[in-house]
Amino acid sequence: MHRTFIEAFSDYKVNMKMSREAFEDRMLSKLNIEFEISPGIYSGDKLVGFIFQSMNTYEGQLAAYNGGTGVIPGYTGQGLTGRMYDFILPEMKKRGIEKCVLEVLTDNARAISAYENAGFERGKTFQCFMLKDGRLNNIRNLSDKFSKVLDFSIEEYSSIGEIQPGMLDQLSQIKHHLAKESILEFRKGDELLAYIIFQPGNGRIAQLAVRPEFRRQGIAGALVYQAQQLCESKALSVLNIETKQEGVINFFTKLGFGCDLLQFEMQKKIADV
Repeated sequence: MHRTFIEAFSDYKVNMKMSREAFEDRMLSKLNIEFEISPGIYSGDKLVGFIFQSMNTYEGQLAAYNGGTGVIPGYTGQGLTGRMYDFILPEMKKRGIEKCVLEVLTDNARAISAYENAGFERGKTFQCFMLKDGRLNNIRNLSDKFSKVLDFSIEEYSSIGEIQPGMLDQLSQIKHHLAKESILEFRKGDELLAYIIFQPGNGRIAQLAVRPEFRRQGIAGALVYQAQQLCESKALSVLNIETKQEGVINFFTKLGFGCDLLQFEMQKKIADV
């Protein structure tokens, strides 16, 4: 799987090279891959194409999330993506999956065409932000008010967040990856006012939320700053902010983040579940 993944993404716009250890973490923990709904195509004993999927509830429906589709050079242009979906469809129906979800770069015309041919439709547009120079702007020092925790309650955290994250950054999905995530909370007594969830190994921010009545007080920016101090790299990233979330986009822009990539979320409904 690792060798084929690296080969399939060898000419991808985003650098997807990673060690076997990092690949295992990405697929087994972060994605929480479901092998029984993850098809592959072989030529002899060589894996030449794959769809790595997980399963979770998303937008009120049971969904299969495509965390990586790849076909190695020499086998592209043969409709293998559609054939893999056709092959695995009976198993997804058997499990009660109602739709398939994935993200694709907006300028990846070949992949978009392949997914559309497989029955996917474009939906949300996501922006992906990077703090490439590592310098944050307009930060208040509230470090004495934050505490580091090892776990969270999905119900409590969901009660203060208004933004619907992409499927891979849902709290129910992050639960599978807690060993590699860090969490900082801001509480007033026992009341949770704000939190940030991030990966200190690579600076990836998965979630950031502040209770509505405590916004615009510098808490969110201070959380980002404190998270950065715990990260190995100061070049932070935050993925898949929907373009209509103008307030969130303005917040990260003012901190010094810049939009690095655009992605479409695409979905395929599964009929007759």
